[in-house]
Amino acid sequence: MIAGLFLSYSCTGDFEEMNKSQNSLDTIEDPSFYFPRIQQKAIHAYYGEYQVGINLYTNQYAQYVSNTASSWATDRYGYQDSWAMNGYWTPYYMYVLKYMLQIKEICEDRTDFQQMYHIARIMTAEGTARITDVFGDIPYSEASRGIDKPKYDSQKEIYYDILKELKEATDALEAADYGGVQQKSYGSQDLVYGGNADSWIRLGNSLRLRYAMRLSYVDPEKAKAEVEDALSKRLMTEVSHSAGYKPGSSDDSEHPMTVICHWNEFRLSETLVDAYKELSTVQDPRALFYAGYTQASTNDENEERVLQGLRNGLPATELGEANSTSSNVWGLKWYPVWNSEGTTPSGRSTDPYYFMLYSEVCFLKAEAALRGWGNAGDAKTNYIEGIQASFAEARLNVDESYYTTEDDETYYTTGSVAWNEGDDFETKLKKIITQKWISMFPNGNEAWAEFRRTGYPELRPIAQSDEPSINPANGEFIKKLRYSEIERRENTANATASSLNQGQGDGANVRVWWDTGRYK
Repeated sequence: MIAGLFLSYSCTGDFEEMNKSQNSLDTIEDPSFYFPRIQQKAIHAYYGEYQVGINLYTNQYAQYVSNTASSWATDRYGYQDSWAMNGYWTPYYMYVLKYMLQIKEICEDRTDFQQMYHIARIMTAEGTARITDVFGDIPYSEASRGIDKPKYDSQKEIYYDILKELKEATDALEAADYGGVQQKSYGSQDLVYGGNADSWIRLGNSLRLRYAMRLSYVDPEKAKAEVEDALSKRLMTEVSHSAGYKPGSSDDSEHPMTVICHWNEFRLSETLVDAYKELSTVQDPRALFYAGYTQASTNDENEERVLQGLRNGLPATELGEANSTSSNVWGLKWYPVWNSEGTTPSGRSTDPYYFMLYSEVCFLKAEAALRGWGNAGDAKTNYIEGIQASFAEARLNVDESYYTTEDDETYYTTGSVAWNEGDDFETKLKKIITQKWISMFPNGNEAWAEFRRTGYPELRPIAQSDEPSINPANGEFIKKLRYSEIERRENTANATASSLNQGQGDGANVRVWWDTGRYK
């Protein structure tokens, strides 16, 4: 109930009084106080929010993982209100957007805080895209501003503002014209780039490329103009430019996926594991970095340990021994002792939690080139570079004694991975998006969005749907999360309006604005 009160986005009444203290947000005039929390909440870096937001919803919808807990139904499209609230709604409105507005107010009259302000705009744009991609139309222009019942803005309006924010912020950072005033830096309070403006410029332009491409089918002229402009700017150009949240504080002490993998409540999806094994003539070199061998029987030393995925959406009665017969994420990337020695993992992983990788930029450029858009280079070159970059990203911080690179070239030159200039547009696009999907693991938010935008990769209908409006037997997939019960109760007129989401209203079978129906 407390979360629901917070999520009315109002700073009035008792809540306002509770926050009037020596440590009140009203008395803190330093953006560095707010920014680390914006970063953490925008990308679900805290493992609890990652679990109930990303892993129990979008990682399953993108078919990265499958549920093995018999009492949980989200893998079967069942809806759990508190998870949607605590995984998405609360982090965004209580922290990301609210704190961004605090930073904006602080920086308005401080010429030495301008660089910090523009960096915060870039981070907030990423968080805004995440929540609108999941829900569609959401409160935005009136949200977190003390308005008791904020209106819902259309996703089109929100996306246009995201693109505007990214362009203005990166252009301002690029110009570095602050009237000669020495700029303050976030320094160590920036848990991604340590306050480095060049890195934030590259990320901002790369994010703009990502979100502009999202409009490729619904608003192609806008998409093309924004993509071409972003491609003319400073982008990520190497693996070291990738954006990763670095663990360290008490409540985000390691990559959130590695925390929750020990709880034995999910395994890798059959769709992902089969892609690792079947797309080329050799197994995907990335497989053993993210996929663990199945658990060997303690009483049979000769039992073969293999990579084995679990089908999405199985009924609770069929989960059975799934934890011991399907692969966890105990691969070489995070817990090499499992795949190399069969030793149960312990300790913590210090690998950063990446929310945008250089390989993604390569695949975005490949798609732009495929569409014939300017400044994109050659589609095949970008595609191959994306795969190679993804290999390098998987191997970051992994001891070279654990792996070999001998199958790399064979992987991307054979089977259905190989690029063929004679292929038609759809075949080439399928290759690009499938490789992007593999490379982005475990960023389920982005992977699910790309499936809904393009229809690729070819995911498998789930075994059973607990959502009446979705029929997997007809090849249908879930399309968005519905709005929470708290929103429907406390902000009824706005949250239940029939005009929402292009006149479709709300529901799991409602497409968001940029989803033009390239899948069922």
